[in-house]
Formats: sequence, structure tokens, C-alpha cells
Amino acid sequence: MNYIWDFDGTLYDTYPIMMKALMKTFQEIGMEPDPKVVYQKIKTESIRQMIIDWRLPEPMFDQTYHDYEGQQNKASVPFAETKETLSRLQAKGGRHFILTHRTVDSTWQMLKRDALDPWIEEIVGSDSHYPRKPDPAAINYFIEKYQLDPAQTVMIGDRKLDIEAGNNAGVKTCFFDLDYFKQDIQSTYYINNLKELVQIF
Repeated sequence: MNYIWDFDGTLYDTYPIMMKALMKTFQEIGMEPDPKVVYQKIKTESIRQMIIDWRLPEPMFDQTYHDYEGQQNKASVPFAETKETLSRLQAKGGRHFILTHRTVDSTWQMLKRDALDPWIEEIVGSDSHYPRKPDPAAINYFIEKYQLDPAQTVMIGDRKLDIEAGNNAGVKTCFFDLDYFKQDIQSTYYINNLKELVQIF
């Protein structure tokens, strides 16, 4: 089986740091939105969509947020089940790839720091010049470059746009649901803990 992973909120528990950076950025522009509303917005949609819908000053808001978030990257850690899950799936013949809105280098740095990089074959990030999810172009790139069978490939993520990207590429999908926001998400599989993947596959 081939596994294409989202990074934030799927392999790594980065949302606490992301939220701190976002709320600090809101303070910079004189806004104090409810953190619960902000969190649900970025989890059910995306930060980019929030910037558009709330008419936030772009690119200043986006750049300020990324500056704050980058300063706190060391505090972001993988989920407790990440390493074991990657290892056990690879032992079954699985191959791992990452599709993220982070830059490729910053993602590799975090993986190497936590000794998770040996399991990952390639990362496509925000600087890889592919359209953002839910566009399937980056998934199609993995399929074509590594000759992956779509029927034996799954896109795993914690947001609707991850699942839509996988559906648009014609691969299997797995929604990692930690928040129970009752979204209308059409996924092949649904999990609440990464270790469940070992039972599924």
C-alpha cells in the first residue's frame, strides 16, 4: 500500500502552535476573534480560506503568521502514534510520501529532528509549485513518478481538502477525525487514531 500523508494535524500535532501564532497575528492587526471559531475555521477549511473570507490583510497577515509559527516549530511534535504507525505500515510493504502546505525543507527538518525521515520517500510542499489541495496535481505527480497503483494508494488527512484532493486523484482516502465537527466528508475510511491504519491495511 502507498500512503500519501498530510503533515499538520495528521502526522504532527502542530495545531496548538499554529493557534498561538494565529492569535498573536490577530492581535497585531487589532482583532480578537474567539479562538474556538478560529480553530474550527482552519480545521474545516484552511488558513488561506479564512484570510479570504474574513478579508484579512494579505500578504501581511499570512507572512506575520508564518514568522510567528516558524519561531515555535521546535515545540511542534509528532503524534504519539506516528512513528510506530509509519514503521509498522512500512514493515507490511508500505511506502510513505507527504503532501503539505509547509515548505519541503522545513518539513524535512522536523522529520529529521524526530528521526522520522527514514520512512519518507519524498515531500511535496508549498514551494514545489503545484496547485494547493484539493487540486489533485501533486498526488498525480507521486502516482506518475513512482508508478503507484491508485487502487493501492491512500491519501490520509485531517481536513476536508485532503480528502477532496485524494478523491479528485482517484485514490483511496482516509479521514483522520480528532474533532468531530460533523462535516460532510466522503472518505473511503475514517479513523480517530493513527494506529487504526495498521488494522485497516
